[in-house]
Amino acid sequence: MAVRASELAAMVMIGDGVLGTVMPERHVSRWILGPQRWRPMRVFAERPALTRALGAVEAAVGMWWAARLPATSR
Repeated sequence: MAVRASELAAMVMIGDGVLGTVMPERHVSRWILGPQRWRPMRVFAERPALTRALGAVEAAVGMWWAARLPATSR
């Protein structure tokens, strides 16, 4: 069960990273419209190059994490 949860987390990281890399302003704007505690995300909407770079790193870390997970027998 822990491996499945870890793989799910890695997949979410990969997807979020790809979205942040491909469409940074659009992706971050969804977070700005959320609850008050998410409003500081505005700094990323104002800096798309930073958002792209962090998104690429996030996707790479997610892929690295997924690759390190043990294979299951089923």
